[in-house]
Amino acid sequence: MPKTLQNLFTAIIALLLTGGAAASQPTADLETAVKATYLYKFAPFVTWPDPPGDNLTLCIVGADPFGDVLDRAIAGQGYNGRPFRILRLPVVSTDSGCAVAYLGGSGDQSVASALKALKGAPVLTVSQNSQAQGMIDFVNQQGHVRFRVDLAAASESHLKISSKLLAMAVSVRDVSGGPQ
Repeated sequence: MPKTLQNLFTAIIALLLTGGAAASQPTADLETAVKATYLYKFAPFVTWPDPPGDNLTLCIVGADPFGDVLDRAIAGQGYNGRPFRILRLPVVSTDSGCAVAYLGGSGDQSVASALKALKGAPVLTVSQNSQAQGMIDFVNQQGHVRFRVDLAAASESHLKISSKLLAMAVSVRDVSGGPQ
């Protein structure tokens, strides 16, 4: 997707989430709203080996930068007939029931520790520009929320990520370990 379309897509989502008041909101609030939207918008671009249950569970592990912004964003939303559900957890494991896990890190479990706990599990891991990166890692690039994708990590967990999502990423680490 061309950069201008990606920027437009991001701006429209942010405006929808904030009720059109994005221009008066501080940049941090807009960034949080965009990331919250991405979290549930990633789902249609991911194929899990087994359907993730009656709900599609988005887990916020450790520090929660979203608060009620994420709750409002997913209200009434779903994926393949499954409503979204949010779990906020101090620590995550393979039996936590997460389909998507945002790893905020905290005193209870670092991002690296959470990634280790979920290694090989069919959970899409999302991190925030940390040294230990999930399958998707948010980055701030020229004042815009972007993301990197690690196909090797997704493949190890038997997840398939759509080429449409890969086209929006600022970088993709392919299964051979190198950039694509």
